[in-house]
Amino acid sequence: MRRRSKPRGSERLLHVATFGLFSSYAALAPALALAQGASAPPPAAATVADSGEISEVIVKGEKLAPLDISSGSSLGFDKSLLETPRTVSFVDSEQISLLGISSVDDLTRAVPGTFTTTRYGLQGGINVRGVPADMYFRGMKRINMQGHARTNLAAMDSLEVIKGPPSPIYGMGKIGGYTNMTPKSGRAVNGGYLDKPSGFMQAIGGDYDRAEMSAGVGGGFDIFDRKGGYYVYGLMENSNSYVKQVGVKQKILQGSMSVDDALGPFRLETGGQWQNSITSGAYMNRATQALVDRGQYVGGMPLAQLDLNQDGAIGFRETHLGSPITWKDTDGDGVADTPAVSSGNRPLYQNYEWPTCDGAPCAVGHFPTVAGIPQTMYDYLSANSADDPISQLMLAQGVGGPLPVSGQLPVGMVLDPGTSGYKDLDYRRNGSYERVQDAKLGMLYFDLVYDRDPDFTVKAQFFKDYLNSFKNSQLPYGEKQDIHLWEEKITATYRIPDDKLPNWLRVNSLASINYRETRGEIRSSGGDYDWRQDVMYKDGTYTPNTLFWNQLDDQSSATGAPVTTNRDSKFSEMGVGFMFDIDLFQDDSNLIFKGTNLLLGWRVDGSQAKGNDYSRFNENGSYAYYDDEGNLQTKDATLAPAHAQRWDDGTSWSASLSQQLPWGLRPYITFAKSSVTLDASNNIIQVSTLKSPGGHIGEAELREQGLKADFFGGKLGITVAHYKQTRTDVSSATDPTLSAEVSSTETKGWEGEVKWNPTRKAFISAYAVYQQQRYLFNSATTYQLDGRYLGFQDVVDPSTGAVVYPAEAFTYGGRTQVTVPTAILSQYMKPNGIPEHQYGVNAGYTFDSGIGFLLGGTYWSEVYADRLETIKLPSATVMNLAFTYDRADWHFKVNGYNVTDERYFRARNSATTPGLISVMPGARWEATVKLDF
Repeated sequence: MRRRSKPRGSERLLHVATFGLFSSYAALAPALALAQGASAPPPAAATVADSGEISEVIVKGEKLAPLDISSGSSLGFDKSLLETPRTVSFVDSEQISLLGISSVDDLTRAVPGTFTTTRYGLQGGINVRGVPADMYFRGMKRINMQGHARTNLAAMDSLEVIKGPPSPIYGMGKIGGYTNMTPKSGRAVNGGYLDKPSGFMQAIGGDYDRAEMSAGVGGGFDIFDRKGGYYVYGLMENSNSYVKQVGVKQKILQGSMSVDDALGPFRLETGGQWQNSITSGAYMNRATQALVDRGQYVGGMPLAQLDLNQDGAIGFRETHLGSPITWKDTDGDGVADTPAVSSGNRPLYQNYEWPTCDGAPCAVGHFPTVAGIPQTMYDYLSANSADDPISQLMLAQGVGGPLPVSGQLPVGMVLDPGTSGYKDLDYRRNGSYERVQDAKLGMLYFDLVYDRDPDFTVKAQFFKDYLNSFKNSQLPYGEKQDIHLWEEKITATYRIPDDKLPNWLRVNSLASINYRETRGEIRSSGGDYDWRQDVMYKDGTYTPNTLFWNQLDDQSSATGAPVTTNRDSKFSEMGVGFMFDIDLFQDDSNLIFKGTNLLLGWRVDGSQAKGNDYSRFNENGSYAYYDDEGNLQTKDATLAPAHAQRWDDGTSWSASLSQQLPWGLRPYITFAKSSVTLDASNNIIQVSTLKSPGGHIGEAELREQGLKADFFGGKLGITVAHYKQTRTDVSSATDPTLSAEVSSTETKGWEGEVKWNPTRKAFISAYAVYQQQRYLFNSATTYQLDGRYLGFQDVVDPSTGAVVYPAEAFTYGGRTQVTVPTAILSQYMKPNGIPEHQYGVNAGYTFDSGIGFLLGGTYWSEVYADRLETIKLPSATVMNLAFTYDRADWHFKVNGYNVTDERYFRARNSATTPGLISVMPGARWEATVKLDF
């Protein structure tokens, strides 16, 4: 086995180390104060204050060279991007503003490898190199954003995207990379030295009723003879979106304060952020290749009326009463007397078997076709719509069609022939509409920083993060979740004095210890019948026959939808890490090649985790029906609770070697192995994961070789890298940890980025990415296929040859599921949705008159929307424009996005559910007005 299930020695060691270091925290400040004494040099920032210079002078000064930017958040040492042996992309506030970077999707304009699929049209988290990535706020790991809250990047002052696993100072993290965000309130350190309050006000308006206002102000103060500063930032938005009926409302408030010498020689930095994001998710449902290629939509409302009590939506019992399933003989008398409800036989959920062709599993798209319509549909039309010409045409087909495993397709699964057929599509109509997605997020940080001596620094950080999410989709999924995270971390660096080392050797060291605790709970109901709604029917609005009650509205099984998921977990992550930054031969003039750097890191982590699945409603064992006397008969089944807890640990290490060469060249090579916490996307560790033999800590590996270079005095920066990253802890296709959010793929590829600032007035940046991914194991999976793929036939009007009832319409009223044979899956080992080729370019120039412009473009190669490649999404080239004008303290900007009105799509974050895609926005324009004061 990879590790012992209860390594008590490791557990005690980490507990003792954590307690020991944190308990000595209180004694650390006085000791440093005595060590400094009266001769301590003043803070570097004080020199800025005394000179009368403020941050605005720095911002408006000469641009830093692209690779000369400090990247202390990458690996823990204050090294430039050129010296950092990782691929790192830095986006400053000017780029965020100029490129109009607000959402996760916007990030692809500036940062290679950040293409992100959608979750109900929302992008909260960020993918890096094709896999979900961690998100950090000022160097502290945040809660996973999932698709429950919009991540507003416009509220940030700068962004760093670091590729590969995190530094040993950060603890366990995802292999693809992470994003570190510095908020606008991060200016508080400079704000403490302003002579008077300074800030800005900004307004944005544009297409799709975009309306956003933001403002920030910072200033200095003196308290108890200590200098301090503050910064406050706020944002309000009330907009619509490209998708009709989906609005965007959000409020963000950031605040921070900095006080020098607040505790001995320590500087206090504290603050937080509060955000309320209200929106609603949407996919284009009933997606087919014809919809992507020609805008052809399969219309039709459900045939059977399921809202039997006419209360405006469908409850759990009503699905059984209005769409009966097959029955079974429970008392052995030869008469079927009980609904045969199971996970694959429910009123709107049916399992199909994968058919065979010539003794082998049939190829995708080549299932045998079976003429006719389902028996239940035949009976319904005979009793209710026999006089309708289209119904007569349907009845003329006879009884047939492919049968589910249960032997009967419930009538609630089919669409009404009177409303069905092909329709032209309005791409802005919503599908699979989530009514409300309301998320409240809060962060608080409290740091004590000692950095007067660059050769010896100490930082003690406390961080609290919170997410409360309420999602009501009425499809019938309804969710309420609460996630809490807090972390304490102490990081110290110490450079060994040069007089204690040979003249060819310099060593800077780093030690870090942290304790992080995450707890979360989720309650939800049912699944999503995303295909039931016709987005072209009455402008895409829902009817009582396409809406469902959920546990947020009504938890009763009699009229609503009971809770079907009720779980929580609590887990700790504690660890100790060390790093050494070793410079070799820096001053040896006898060597041709100087500037060799070796970066070594090692870390051990442990985690105590506990998970609970509480007793909840079992929709696979509950049913309702009317007996022969017309009496309502019901049975409510429950699932037994399950619990698990365990200790697990893991070791991480990294090694990088880089060499400064003539002509500004710096090649490097990095090997890293990282421990990863195997939680789900909602930061909850499931019971099945805790019970797995491998535990709830996994392993991932990175190999990266790259070349960085700066030319023309640093004005031209180039980064090229080849990488391979993979999980290494999975040993079988049945490993339950494959369901964790941590990627179970192998990714390898090339990435290149060029940034050129020939003058202060001009810049050009470009990137290219080519990467390939493969699943690690050919694990069995279930899949949703529509009626056409299952083998239903179109119903055609013989007099005109027109299709009056598309094959897909036989199943769009519910959900179907097939188990894909491993022989078929082995032919489809590529993850869906992430393009293999990505290219981007941006160029801008500002004239002496204050007028400036930006031209940018991004290209993505074609992708498949699902693993079995039933829908191909075409390649896309999206062009953007911006025009700016600056006059004194006034700044005007007009941004045009997708100015050529390219029609393009984005896959969802699921490989097994074709038919749901995101239609990306068409051409749109926005105007921004900003006043600095």
